[in-house]
Amino acid sequence: MQKLKNYINGEFVSTEEYKIKLSPIDKSPLAEMPVSRREDAKVAIDAAYDAVKTWSQTPAIKRAELLYKLYEIIKSREEELIETLIIEGGGIYKKAWGEVVFTERLVRNAAELARHYGGRTLQSDMEGVISMVFKKSKGVVGIITPWNYPLSISMKKIAHALAAGNTVVYKPASETPITGYKIAEMIHQAGFPKGVFNLVIGPGPVVGDEIVTNRSVSHVTFTGESATGREIASKAAGTLKTVTLELGGSDPLIILDDADINLAVRIAVFGAFFHQGQICTSSKRIIVHERVYDLFLRKFVERVSQLKVGDPRDKSTEQGPLISERQAEEMQKFFDDAVARGGKVLAGGRRSGAYFWPTVFVDVDRNFSITREEVFGPIRPVVSVKNDDEAVEVANDTDYGLSAAVVTTNITRAFKIADAIESSMVHINDVTMLEESHVPFGGIKASGFGREGGEWSFHETTYDRWVTVTLRERRYPI
Repeated sequence: MQKLKNYINGEFVSTEEYKIKLSPIDKSPLAEMPVSRREDAKVAIDAAYDAVKTWSQTPAIKRAELLYKLYEIIKSREEELIETLIIEGGGIYKKAWGEVVFTERLVRNAAELARHYGGRTLQSDMEGVISMVFKKSKGVVGIITPWNYPLSISMKKIAHALAAGNTVVYKPASETPITGYKIAEMIHQAGFPKGVFNLVIGPGPVVGDEIVTNRSVSHVTFTGESATGREIASKAAGTLKTVTLELGGSDPLIILDDADINLAVRIAVFGAFFHQGQICTSSKRIIVHERVYDLFLRKFVERVSQLKVGDPRDKSTEQGPLISERQAEEMQKFFDDAVARGGKVLAGGRRSGAYFWPTVFVDVDRNFSITREEVFGPIRPVVSVKNDDEAVEVANDTDYGLSAAVVTTNITRAFKIADAIESSMVHINDVTMLEESHVPFGGIKASGFGREGGEWSFHETTYDRWVTVTLRERRYPI
């Protein structure tokens, strides 16, 4: 069994305490993972702080060359990474393959931007003055990531931070430490200088807290649940460091009465249940115009009932386990609450260990937990509405504002709804969970703030420095 280590100042180092990481598929032991202490995080932060001056002054083309090398290493280890994502996270093959390919695009995008993201010159109000704005790296960037997309979300943050001239201290999710360890292996293999990237595996209340509160860390980027995001924002304020928070969502999918129903069903099934619904932008509330509600519901339930649940190592499997039995138990609580409130189950509702079958509820209202809270698993309510205005009202009746989608053949209706929905991302005739390597990804309301992806990641991890050159002797009032 593999024994994982932290990666600090260019070396793989052990810590005093270890625990066993089990596979969600069958509870088989996968690796010994460090239970790092606060002191381990401090050492990593100190290494990153010492390295930042040299790394930030490294020419952008050299930073880009290392990132291109990292990109090639990822490509050469595709199957290994896919296997890791499957056995550690429980995702099916297509999910794991897609995550690896998307990660390659993210790293390549960061390398391409490294040389092209810069400052600007401004017109000065004064004669004979050159006014310039330089983009400067913030320094040490603390990165805390979730377990659902542990490779791509982590590498989006890491690659762009490094490309912009920052150094990194990275804490992967405790549920997916092996993926985090492989990221460290690949960065080491690419030859990044010592201290530029550091990995510390350990509990959030210890390692994560040190990253958030340590004054040597200039910026923290976190993806995860909203409650943790609020705590991070509060603690980061104590040292006045900046934060990027990509938090939860209760993302609505609206299906209008003129929609292609077969297309709508395909969008809904994929958007709601891909990766067992464990995606922040999954379609978590399906809102359907009453004129097509019965037809949509019949076809939707039929397809959901056909989804193959099983071992994700079997390429024909469409639904694997949730990340853990604890997560499946959380789904059971949502299920029991919905049943107790009078919700009707049309598909699913079965649970075995970490497996929870794709579940569809109807006869729900806005007071149900499955409509009020973020359901990070395969339970989905379908709600009927009378018109477009009610669809928007229901969609906006949430604390969250991450993503949304509308299915219609009328582009005018689509844009009107897209403009009225309170979310930072809206997709027309597609799933709620779209993402590309160069687009601004993030939320509003309880879904967080800040944007990541492409130039927006650079913006989050840099600050503007105003510099002037006066070319004439000026007169001053005193």
